[in-house]
Amino acid sequence: MTSRRCLLKRSLAASLGWAGAPLAAWAGSAQGAPGSAQGAPGRAALVIGNERYRHNPLASAANDARAVAALLQQAGFAVDLKLNATLAQMTGAIGAFGQSAAHRDVGTALFYYAGHAAQLDWHNYLLPVDGDVESAGDIRKQCVDLGLVLGRLGRTQGKTSLIILDACRDDPFGARFRPSQKGMSPYDAPAGTLLAFATAPGRVAIEMPGRPNGLYTEHLLRELAIKGVRIEDALKRVRLNVRVASGGEQVPWESTSLESDVYLFPAQALSEAELERQVRDELDAWNRIKGTPTVAGLTGYLRRFPNGKFAEVAEVRMRNLLAGQEPARRPGAAGAATALRLGPGLAVPARFQGSGNPNSAGTYAFRPVWTPGDEYVFHEVDRYRDVVQRKYKVVVRRVDAARNRVEFADGSLADLMGGTLKEGRSRRYDVPIQINPAELQIGRKWASRFQQSGDVPGAGDYEFGVTERQKVKVPAGEFSAFRIEGQGWFSGHFARHSPLQMTRWVVPGINFAVRRESVHSRSARVLVSARQAVTG
Repeated sequence: MTSRRCLLKRSLAASLGWAGAPLAAWAGSAQGAPGSAQGAPGRAALVIGNERYRHNPLASAANDARAVAALLQQAGFAVDLKLNATLAQMTGAIGAFGQSAAHRDVGTALFYYAGHAAQLDWHNYLLPVDGDVESAGDIRKQCVDLGLVLGRLGRTQGKTSLIILDACRDDPFGARFRPSQKGMSPYDAPAGTLLAFATAPGRVAIEMPGRPNGLYTEHLLRELAIKGVRIEDALKRVRLNVRVASGGEQVPWESTSLESDVYLFPAQALSEAELERQVRDELDAWNRIKGTPTVAGLTGYLRRFPNGKFAEVAEVRMRNLLAGQEPARRPGAAGAATALRLGPGLAVPARFQGSGNPNSAGTYAFRPVWTPGDEYVFHEVDRYRDVVQRKYKVVVRRVDAARNRVEFADGSLADLMGGTLKEGRSRRYDVPIQINPAELQIGRKWASRFQQSGDVPGAGDYEFGVTERQKVKVPAGEFSAFRIEGQGWFSGHFARHSPLQMTRWVVPGINFAVRRESVHSRSARVLVSARQAVTG
């Protein structure tokens, strides 16, 4: 059984950037990694900054690379810095980097690139300064496939790989050739790897003339320099800062399959009393801003608690505010015409069949659109005998966007993100269970702490993660769904530190999970039919 203290340390302390640093990241002897420059063992980095292009030069890529290299050296990395590298120099450096990362004394390998990049046929290409691209075929011949970097690091199983790309500028080849798709293609991070992009797939990064660093790397340097912060939390803060600074035009993107917490600089362990105090501090901070959310208030909360218990909800509200779309004005929030029907004998729309990208399951903003009259029918099925135990219906009765709540015909309540506020007419959640993420994407992780009153009073804590995308068949049809796994504990008058486990299969565009299982029940809830507004 997982202890309450351990779960608090993993979920809450990590969200505040204060958990204990993994020892493997600092292990090794006094010498540097083989073939590397000076630096602590166990950590190797290749940093490339390209700006002297023939047809569309950049202003700050070399400065970005120098600054990142200096920061990594402070963090104990053996750094190989390449500026304005040719194709031969880039491929050579990547080959040497792969050999260094594979050495038994190296536990963490980091690759940083600033410069032009482009996508072609679901592949991402980094541009050397001697490229002279005039056609799609030239991209394959004269540019470096990001798969080369992933392939080199893929040979280092059991180690940590970090890849950070400040690329995605507009018109990488000038006027000579323009790819059919802008920016970079999404790519799901392999096991033990984190991929970070300066902006979302298919989007371009903003140029900041007259500044020493690009917008993304400027905030990257600031956040990574903070001591005792998980790299995933630092990148969440970078995303927030860039989103706010660009007015929502540039939103960094990450894909992670890290199997342990990673820190650039050591972290400080806290006592259980300090962890409990931070639980209260976060709840107080959220209660101060949740009623009348503003960009400033949400920004302040997310900077303090990048992986907080309300971070997913805060991120959604931030997204809506920056887009000028408060929930009350969001199309479909109330009174929208029903457009989606699912059920036995009805064809499942192609949009629910998955991504065509062979390298990624895709990234989808979770944007439920609730409409009075929406109706969902579920079967509760015995998981072992495959027998229907009961049938029940969920009907949306009222949507109160101003109060962030959805009312159902059976008396249940949820917030606009689908977080449970009340089950039936008895069980209430003073702090709702944050069961859905702001974005559906493999590797996404978040936490939720809730207070429960009514027939079974108590408090609980969940850690959620999107583990994979898989086909799931229910009476309503076969769907390509994101599998979300949640684990935690519950402590109350009738149950002390009872384990919690929940698995849900969520389809982008459908408000409720098409399948849901719980460790406390032998049954599964499966979708039979649905009638709702289309979610964009």
